[in-house]
Amino acid sequence: METQTWHDISVEWRTPTPADVTLSGAVWYLLHVSPQVPEAIAAVAALVMLRCIRRRRTSEIRR
Repeated sequence: METQTWHDISVEWRTPTPADVTLSGAVWYLLHVSPQVPEAIAAVAALVMLRCIRRRRTSEIRR
């Protein structure tokens, strides 16, 4: 699948690779079983680890 870019917003959407999904699941599980970490933080950390949504700098867009 090709990268989709929105020109008004410097954001890209990419399909996560199997490695990204595995790492994201591991991070979620390790944070989920820790009693000190709230569930919302575990979920946000897992989403960040997926690396699906990437923000690009404006200077890269205007080349």
